[in-house]
Amino acid sequence: MPELALPFVYRTILQLLILVAAFSFDAGTPAIAKEEIKADIRFLYVQPGQTLHNIVRRLYPERPKDWEKLEQQIVRENPHAFADGDKTRMKAGVRLELPKRMVVKPRPIVNKPRQVGEVIQARGQAIAVDQRKVSRDLEVGDGVFVGDKIVTGEDGFVRLLMVDEARLDLRCYSIMVIEKYDLQSSKRRSILNLLQGSLRKVSGEIGKWKEDVYELKTPVASVGVRGTEYALRVFQSKGCDGSVDTEDEGLYLKVIQGLVNVHNKAANTAVAKNDSLYIQLPDKAPVEKDIKPGVVEPLKEEAKDEDESTSPWWWALLGVIALALVL
Repeated sequence: MPELALPFVYRTILQLLILVAAFSFDAGTPAIAKEEIKADIRFLYVQPGQTLHNIVRRLYPERPKDWEKLEQQIVRENPHAFADGDKTRMKAGVRLELPKRMVVKPRPIVNKPRQVGEVIQARGQAIAVDQRKVSRDLEVGDGVFVGDKIVTGEDGFVRLLMVDEARLDLRCYSIMVIEKYDLQSSKRRSILNLLQGSLRKVSGEIGKWKEDVYELKTPVASVGVRGTEYALRVFQSKGCDGSVDTEDEGLYLKVIQGLVNVHNKAANTAVAKNDSLYIQLPDKAPVEKDIKPGVVEPLKEEAKDEDESTSPWWWALLGVIALALVL
């Protein structure tokens, strides 16, 4: 190669390098690669022409409500980068510390709970705790919903009328969760979970269908219903409201009408009308047992319907008074 051609080659290479550098630098755009933005940038060097307004909106597009606060935070944490603390007078060439980018998580969709029953009688302490862990006192006329945990205190009693006309009586010291109660033709299923206490149930429409559509779970065993009425008590040794104490805290069950199927880890047992049984633990088989009065039901009726609470003699007395006023 001739000697005069060498300077020309050097000049050409130098010009190409300058051209590449010129295209690589944009004074009006933050010197931040897209992959850097995704990698949670914690600092940058301010380029001539950049503004804090544009930097914040480019780096935190998912936080428009926080843009003003982010600008204030950046100014506060980088006093060296702003003349007189003015966010519109950012200095070029300085290193700017940035807040950590926040990953926005979508809010979970919470379905509105369905009302599946109504309180028709209540006495003493009786509350419901919903899926949000918010508790409310239960009074006559209040609704109960899927996901509710019904809790009664020492003197508590609540009677529920469910959407399928089933009736549930929860006595003192009881905790029951309504896990599922669905009357749709393709999904007819009810799942209740009695964690503790005493329950008497008169089945409604759901309980009249095949066995596996209605289930009552307890810590000791599950009860599948093909009948109409039964009473049980689980993990409750102390009596209340006319009931008596028990020596054991297992599961006591008495079938009043129809047929009930009880199953746990040890056995699967059918229990017919007027029969009763006891299960001590989840891995123990049921045993037939004569349950003495007052264990699964009170010795005296603890809650009477409104029509029952007004006895016939009241009506007779009112008739006599009315007759005396007329005469």
